[in-house]
Amino acid sequence: MSKWWSFGGGFLLGSVGLTALSSKLAQRSYKYVVAGGMLARDRIMEESEKVQAAVSNITAEAKELTEKYYAKMDEENAAFTDEAE
Repeated sequence: MSKWWSFGGGFLLGSVGLTALSSKLAQRSYKYVVAGGMLARDRIMEESEKVQAAVSNITAEAKELTEKYYAKMDEENAAFTDEAE
């Protein structure tokens, strides 16, 4: 007997829940929640683009420093080899 009461109560609660979810107030609140999510997404994407640009600048400068370092090391090795001969 209690299974039927549980089923009936769940059905009734579900029906009331669907009615509440489809109300004008609920739809209005969903609209604001979705709009807020879209604004947050846009701001995150803007910041992400700024970070990506900074990372690419840092990477380019690091490559340049590495190339200068290896060029200097090659010069020193060439000078050392010339002195040894």
